[in-house]
Amino acid sequence: MSEKLKTSKEVIRCCYKISDTDIDCLFKLIELGKPVTSEELSALLKMSKTTVENSLKKLIDVGLVVREKGDEKKIGRPKYYYEVVSNYMEKLKHDLTECSRKIQSSMSNF
Repeated sequence: MSEKLKTSKEVIRCCYKISDTDIDCLFKLIELGKPVTSEELSALLKMSKTTVENSLKKLIDVGLVVREKGDEKKIGRPKYYYEVVSNYMEKLKHDLTECSRKIQSSMSNF
């Protein structure tokens, strides 16, 4: 993970209106670089599964994470895997630039 991305946590949190927990989930998914279940992610982050799933839902809603149904042939509930979108760096750059533009525009009204 790039140093620029690490130092941008606060900016990302602000522009996407997401929590520190959401940021932790996002950065862990980036670090892992592979699809994981909410159970696996909650164990890695030492957080409850419900907390992690709420954060994953927010990250899906803002377009940074995707959820895929596992292809296991088991009886019962399907497993879902989460990972960052393949173009997450381009999306972050675009969205943060747009956020900055909106902030600058609102400041010119003062």
